[in-house]
Amino acid sequence: MKRQILFSLLFGTALALGANVVQAQNAESYESLMRKGNEKFNAKDFISAKTYYEMALKQKSGDPTAKQKLTETVKKIQEDGARQEVFYAHLDAGDQYYGQQKYEEALTEYEAALKVFPEDKYVGGQASAVRAILQERQDKQDAYDLAMSQGEALLAEDNFDAAIMQFETAKGIFPNDKLPKEKIAEAKQKKQLYTEKVARFDNLMEEARQFGLRKNYEAAIGKLDQALELFPDDMEANAKRNEYLSAKGVADQYNGIIAVADQLYENKAYKEAKVQYQSALAVVKGDAYATDMIARLDPLIAQQDADEAARIAAEQEAARLAAEAEAARIAAEQEAARLAAEAEAARLAAEAEAARIAAEQEAARLAAEQEAARLAAEEAARIAAEEEAARLAAEAEAARIAAEEEAARQAALAAAEAERQATIKTMLDAADALFDQQEYATAKVKYQEVVAFDAGNPVATAKIQEIDGIFAQMAAELEANYNKAMSAGNSAMTAENFAEAIAQYQTALAYKPEDPTAAAQLAIAQKSESDRIAALRSQYEKFVKEGDANFKTNTFDKAIEAYTKAEELGLETYPTEMIARISEIIEQNKLYELNSEPLMLAAGEAKRFEFNKIDVAVRRSNYIIIKVRNPHPEKTFPMIVSFGGAGGKNGGFVLPIASTEEEKTFIFRIGSQYKWFSEDNTWIEIISENNEVEIGKLEVSRSN
Repeated sequence: MKRQILFSLLFGTALALGANVVQAQNAESYESLMRKGNEKFNAKDFISAKTYYEMALKQKSGDPTAKQKLTETVKKIQEDGARQEVFYAHLDAGDQYYGQQKYEEALTEYEAALKVFPEDKYVGGQASAVRAILQERQDKQDAYDLAMSQGEALLAEDNFDAAIMQFETAKGIFPNDKLPKEKIAEAKQKKQLYTEKVARFDNLMEEARQFGLRKNYEAAIGKLDQALELFPDDMEANAKRNEYLSAKGVADQYNGIIAVADQLYENKAYKEAKVQYQSALAVVKGDAYATDMIARLDPLIAQQDADEAARIAAEQEAARLAAEAEAARIAAEQEAARLAAEAEAARLAAEAEAARIAAEQEAARLAAEQEAARLAAEEAARIAAEEEAARLAAEAEAARIAAEEEAARQAALAAAEAERQATIKTMLDAADALFDQQEYATAKVKYQEVVAFDAGNPVATAKIQEIDGIFAQMAAELEANYNKAMSAGNSAMTAENFAEAIAQYQTALAYKPEDPTAAAQLAIAQKSESDRIAALRSQYEKFVKEGDANFKTNTFDKAIEAYTKAEELGLETYPTEMIARISEIIEQNKLYELNSEPLMLAAGEAKRFEFNKIDVAVRRSNYIIIKVRNPHPEKTFPMIVSFGGAGGKNGGFVLPIASTEEEKTFIFRIGSQYKWFSEDNTWIEIISENNEVEIGKLEVSRSN
């Protein structure tokens, strides 16, 4: 609005001045008008100067001086207008920033406007007001910035309450500023997250402690690793981790030696097995299992030494008998050579007699062939005479037949025309029948046959034109169907549904068999589908390889996990077969079936299943198989499985019960737990912490 007012005032002044000058122009001379124009020009009143110069030109038309001054004045007016445009642009921008409370930007624009018109009072007043606001704001800003920076520093140190106090101070300085409010919310959220993080850390530390008490060091270390992800520098967690790592190292070393010893024992390498069991005793002093196995091995080693001595004696006796057999073989070979020489002499005599007889037979054959040739020559002469007589008779007969045929030809021409017309009708009838059955392609061929038989046949020609029209309509429909299939194929490609894309492109090619675009897209889709299947194949082979490796080591739980992943890819039946094979092995090697009928276990209830102690020689390969069903699938919860003996609890593990009502089978390699095979365990106990659960099959089995 200010800009419009300024323009109106300037324009109104020019109009008023022009009117006064017009009234006086008859009384003033050219010289007077030029003088006044120059005065106004020098005073930079270019609008008034322009009017005087124009009036002077009316007094002296074409005067070069007046024209020159008028040109200069118009130029000045144009320059002044451009300056005003710049001024108003900065003024408008300054007012806009002022209204948005962007005072620094507003001051920049006002100062730019003042450079164009330094004396402008409005802009000068606005600039002064903005400077005062900025000064006041700067004082507050300093206090605000201090509070915000201190709040940020405290927040970085996780001193949440002190940080919130600083942000509240900043909020009090600028109540409408969003940032302090956002920072307060952020600090409160971080405080909540930190509290939750501490609680999570404490829970993980407690879980690690529980696992450590059960000597499940691997699980304990896993929990501590999770805790250290939350607080990497926590001294207690780091110390506990080092403690459990050391304990796990001893257990792993012992378990590794025992595994080698057990395998050597199973392979009947008793002396080597004894060395390994002695090594295990060096790791775990007084270990009952290793001591017991060494006691078992001593008589076995003695028996093995005795067997070895007997084997050596047997081998020596076998060597003596073999030498005697070799001497007998050499004597037999010499007798066979003598008999072969006698047989060869007899063969040569027989061959000489056979050659003599063959020579006599060849002479007799040549004499017989000469006699046969003489008789054949006499027969050829007789046949030639008979053929000449037959030729003369045939020529006479041909002349008679030609005369008869000419007479018949004339009669046949008339009959042929009648037959031709009948044939045309028959052909048209056949073509019409195909047309009526909408067999247009075949019908067109038949009509074309009529035209070929009877050139220009009007009925057939008209039908061919009609069929061409039908074909044109069908081609349009085919094009539409082709485009529809191509569009569907392209959409399927975008969605990476390559199988659907292949089907659609094949449909398009069915409409246009030679279409290069559809063929190219089909090739791309087939390549993409092939690549997708290849990627699945790579994953499949990785999972199968992992499953096979674990199967070979009788690590059936991990083997089933890998085979299940391969099975989900749906490429082959091998993983399913291997899972069934493992289940069969475990079922065949079942040691105890502790439960077979569904048993509902209430939340918090403990159910103990007892059994006789298992032979220590097979404990390492033991599995526990549990079938579980969640009757309340809206919940997930842990189920604790413990084991022990007469002296109390020795160990256990936790099963996560998922939010599904379908029965789930868990296969746990309990033999990997030290206390399972080192102690005489006679019971398994199940506790469902927060929800009732249905226990189905519960078995103790082994891998072999």
